[in-house]
Amino acid sequence: MNAMKESEAIDLLGDRLEHVKSKPPSPARASDAAFLLENLLKRQGFQDPKVTGVISGNTIRLVVNEGQRLKIGSVYVPGFDEKEQTRLSHLFKLPGQERVLKMGQDPPFREADVDEGLSLLKADFSSRGYWQAEVKVDKREIRPGTDEIAFAIKVDQGPLHHLGAPEFEGAPPDLMSKLREKAAPHVGKVANTDLLTTLRGEIESVFRSTGYPLETFEMNSIIAGSTLTPRFIIKFGTRQRLSDVFVEGTVKTKVKRITKRFEDLRGEWFNAEAFDKRLKKVLATGAFASVRVENQTDATGQLDATLHMVEGKAKGASVYGGVGSYEGGIIGVKYHDRNLFGYLWNFSAGAEVSSRGLLGDIRLSDPWFWDTDTYLGLRLFSVNRTLEGYDKFETGISAEFSRDDLGEHIDASLIFGTSIVNISSEGIARDELGETIYNHSYVRADLGYDRRDDPLSPTKGYHVSALLEAGLVAADTNSNYIRFETLGAGYIPMGKSGQVNLAARLGMLFPSTGAADFPIDLRLFTGGADSVRSYPYNELGARTRSNDPLGGESYWVTNVEYVHVLAGPVKGVAFVDAGNLSGIGDAFNFSAPEIAAGLGIRIDLPVGPIRLEYGHNLTQDEGEPSGTWHFAIGTAF
Repeated sequence: MNAMKESEAIDLLGDRLEHVKSKPPSPARASDAAFLLENLLKRQGFQDPKVTGVISGNTIRLVVNEGQRLKIGSVYVPGFDEKEQTRLSHLFKLPGQERVLKMGQDPPFREADVDEGLSLLKADFSSRGYWQAEVKVDKREIRPGTDEIAFAIKVDQGPLHHLGAPEFEGAPPDLMSKLREKAAPHVGKVANTDLLTTLRGEIESVFRSTGYPLETFEMNSIIAGSTLTPRFIIKFGTRQRLSDVFVEGTVKTKVKRITKRFEDLRGEWFNAEAFDKRLKKVLATGAFASVRVENQTDATGQLDATLHMVEGKAKGASVYGGVGSYEGGIIGVKYHDRNLFGYLWNFSAGAEVSSRGLLGDIRLSDPWFWDTDTYLGLRLFSVNRTLEGYDKFETGISAEFSRDDLGEHIDASLIFGTSIVNISSEGIARDELGETIYNHSYVRADLGYDRRDDPLSPTKGYHVSALLEAGLVAADTNSNYIRFETLGAGYIPMGKSGQVNLAARLGMLFPSTGAADFPIDLRLFTGGADSVRSYPYNELGARTRSNDPLGGESYWVTNVEYVHVLAGPVKGVAFVDAGNLSGIGDAFNFSAPEIAAGLGIRIDLPVGPIRLEYGHNLTQDEGEPSGTWHFAIGTAF
């Protein structure tokens, strides 16, 4: 052999040689070994290799005549731009590419790869709505003096198909109007595979949510001209009502905490969608390792569901660490119990140390407060922070109420809190700090509408949010205040590997005593990794006499980003930010924005993107930074 070392070939054959080596040599075993090696060589691009097995004592010698070896060279697909040609070429080469043994090796060629590559190209055009596309090899040749085969591929895309009104064969009459209503928003759109997959899932969900068990559910297509009409073939069983829910396998958990989640579904047509959604919420408590659902239905359609649950390890402790461009180094320790007293309450207690200070907090949450769909989260905390020009010590308690049944994409919460705050100067003059010893009580309402495809690393969609807070500062001079903040952001795909992200936000503070007497830590600030990125965190705007951030009464920020995939999860980003913070006593101001332009690198991880970015200050004034580096986790907006 010349193409590879003997040891490499034997390693590739691997376990397939075990039956040959398990017994003494024989002509049959030598023939088997020769057959295996021939197939390996064919997969590596040898067109007609010959391998003969020869027995020498206790050894099988494989004598090889490799013959001609070919690889796939250039692939030309006329009629498309350079970028699309490159993508289609990679797709055609994919069957051979999967057999490449080392980096930089050209794909080995075997005849079966041609039909497989053409099938991949045809499937690609179909997936984009060209269901009658024809793909064939127009020309192929071995380049003189090389072992490369060059291909020219001819593509006739045919018409771009749009979705016609679906047909439902065998559907129950009482569901027809709902099925047509579910399909209507998709009719007329490009009939790509994503749309068809979405439509199939939505039609199936109609049956799952109305108690009809599906025995047959198939979807095929009728193509006429540029219209693709989906045709659903349906056969269903006896309609089901949920009778009862039983739980088995629990030891610590109080069963009624689980069965109560399904109480209002009993006696109704079995809504498998709602049932599964509630079961996922039970699992989301973290108290269970697994669950298996067993359904039993009698002749009248009465269904009993038994949840076979395995409880997980509810108690545990963890240590974590991290680093941020503002917090510096961070290390913390936490104890948790995800099933306190068997009520599925989540309890945690922890402490955290960073270069900014110390934090200790205790949390207790009930996902179903008073057996309703209301979430309750209680928090007791104490924090000591070193900020720009002052230190802050705060101890307080808060209660959060939220519901997630207000709408599929709506999040809403209401938070009540009270704390005692003590501020001491570390450079800022006393008259610029506002009240320094006070009791702070507040109520805050948060509302969000989220249509992003992924809240951690969105590639398309949008979200909007608003916060309204009313509070009381009880000190030497009492002050009431209202704070309002809002954010809107959109994510627009650009081609196959790029996207444009846009955001705008603003905030306003209305203290009854004026911002000069208002505590500095409750004023508005901006600047940082999630704002105008030419400034460090919270340092845009007016300064104190000690050159520390003073805060203000209103701000606005806009952001534009272009993100482009570089390789795998690594992305490059270019951005422009603009914003302004109106100082104490100043009016809302759009006339003199601070502007940043910059570049960065992002790495997508399951917890969100890691961001390393530099923002350059395009409107630098005396005393302002020329730019700032930021290291953060999560999207900028």
